Amino acid sequence: MPSAFVSPGAYTLERDFSLYVPSLATAIYGIVLTASKGPINERVLITDEGALRSRFGNPSATHLGLHAAIRYLRHGEQLWVVRVGTYYAYADDLPVLNEAGTATAITLTIPEDIGPGTWANSVAVVIAAGVEAGTYNISVTDGGFTVEKYDRIKIGPTEVDDQNYITTRINSKSNYISITVDDATQATLTTGTYSFSGGLDGAPATNGAIIGSVGAPPVTEPTGLQLFRNPEAIDINLLGVPGNSEAAVIAEIITICEERADCLGLIDVPIGKSVQQAVDWHNGIGGGAGEPLVALDSSYAAAYYPWAQVFDSLANTNVYIPPTGHAAGQIAYNDQVAAPWYSPAGFVRGRLPDVLQLEHSPTQGERDYMYGNGNSLNMMVSFAGRGTVIWGARTLQRLPTAVDHINVRRLLLYMRKAIASTTLILVHEPNDEDTRRRFRNLVEPLCETIKSERGIFDFQVVCDEGNNPAADVADGILTGYIMIQPTITAEKIISRFVLLPQGASFEEFLD
Repeated sequence: MPSAFVSPGAYTLERDFSLYVPSLATAIYGIVLTASKGPINERVLITDEGALRSRFGNPSATHLGLHAAIRYLRHGEQLWVVRVGTYYAYADDLPVLNEAGTATAITLTIPEDIGPGTWANSVAVVIAAGVEAGTYNISVTDGGFTVEKYDRIKIGPTEVDDQNYITTRINSKSNYISITVDDATQATLTTGTYSFSGGLDGAPATNGAIIGSVGAPPVTEPTGLQLFRNPEAIDINLLGVPGNSEAAVIAEIITICEERADCLGLIDVPIGKSVQQAVDWHNGIGGGAGEPLVALDSSYAAAYYPWAQVFDSLANTNVYIPPTGHAAGQIAYNDQVAAPWYSPAGFVRGRLPDVLQLEHSPTQGERDYMYGNGNSLNMMVSFAGRGTVIWGARTLQRLPTAVDHINVRRLLLYMRKAIASTTLILVHEPNDEDTRRRFRNLVEPLCETIKSERGIFDFQVVCDEGNNPAADVADGILTGYIMIQPTITAEKIISRFVLLPQGASFEEFLD
């Protein structure tokens, strides 16, 4: 037998059998939207509402996706944002002369990584004399509010190595501006207020810009939704383009989710639809421009109706926003207080306290129509005295199987990702009983945990000679069967009252 130990000595070895299936984040939202600022066609991680507004600006009637993103961030903590646009412009550069007004000393610029858009038109830079001779105080305002301050700023050929030199202090820290020194011999600046202008958001993003291009690395990079296509490049569990209900965009969302096989697409029914129109729309018979021509049918997507009115505190007005923002937020909340295999709907995990009113609150008969007869629209409903709740948890799959419910689909998404990422360590191991045992030892504890947390009624893991014939072994294939009985949610609570005569036996009438 070959041995690495030849000469005399005391040797120690380690073998680690402690591999386990780690916990995974389950509500990571990938979103494509338009915004008034921010980089174009770049994935940006956002973890709170403040960071979202700072990087991409405030929501508006033309940037409704930001409202949806804010609703997700009320409960979710990992939001990947891709901003798209078709025509846009950076604000014009602002030259600053020396104190004598004879030469341009510096130029104020909106950096490319912050992004083009109208947001910059509300930005101004105030240059004032500092307390110390030869220094300046520079502040940045946004909409009249001071957002950044830089004191004791120095400029001039003798100050380049000083920590307070103008480009050293500002360019590495500012979230708004960048400064270029045009003439290093200049040591003074003209004080005053310099306001940016010329920034444009551009026309509404086209379907082509939203869907994007796969690119041809290393020459070009993916754009739009294609930035979420590769599961090895970006980890997400939810995907959507809030407010966009175009057939081409919806088809791409569903295609990406099905190909990734690890995330759920969230689809908005267009604003202004009646119940009948909404059902026709998702059945592909709406007949309107840009509407689906075939029925939406996939267990990797879910559709929500109607749009909901919320209060925009910054604009001091009420605004209707896409329902998938609330859906994504409640899915994140569901995973915080329960688990992916619970239903993100109902009064326990589907309450929407910030909704002022709905476009239309479906009646019982309308809910039966939207949720039955092969239809699969998830509704938001307002109940008198109890508030507004998400009142449906179906995927868009029309075939009546377990994955026509969101909780079962998300259970499988979670299990598939967790097991695939962990059993990857078994690749290139000997294809024998020892490796098959390691497979079972990895998968069974996960299934047992999910069973104890009410996601699975029962399960069995089979990985032995019976399902790994010699031909498969010779071909390098190891197969494991993970058979589960998923827990089904109770969507219909039926209380049956039976009236009995006095003296009758209750047991006699029990079914």
